[in-house]
Amino acid sequence: MQATFVAFRLSPERLQQQLAQFNARREVRWFGFTGSLLQPSTVAITLDALQAGALGGGGTNAVNGGVIAAGFDAAFVLASLAQYDSDVVVTLELSVKFLSLAVASQTPVFTAGVVRSSRRFSFVEGVLASASNPGLPFATASGMVAPAAA
Repeated sequence: MQATFVAFRLSPERLQQQLAQFNARREVRWFGFTGSLLQPSTVAITLDALQAGALGGGGTNAVNGGVIAAGFDAAFVLASLAQYDSDVVVTLELSVKFLSLAVASQTPVFTAGVVRSSRRFSFVEGVLASASNPGLPFATASGMVAPAAA
């Protein structure tokens, strides 16, 4: 997936506020995710505190598929928070394609961004790949997100 992402729309100060708020969320911390903003248009989510329960079954050292879906959801939310001056965005659609085992020891990283945007919703795309070999993805995803109605 080689998408061209829409540049972040918020000011640098507001972007930092959105990032801090995102990283402080209980569900983000619970999964062990940490978000970062890669200017001008890409977000990254790392698995900093991967717990044993997040690994797949069968004795594999691979990230569980549900955790992968949650990681893409987190990445898409963060990408949308960089587009909308809203404290809350919601996921309207999420589709994940699993391509290979996401081996935990290979430092999986989610990268994502907005590919098309309007005032009411955005289309997002992302990739989960090893930090050391981003050209061989473990999974790809696409989705649709929107700022929550006030």
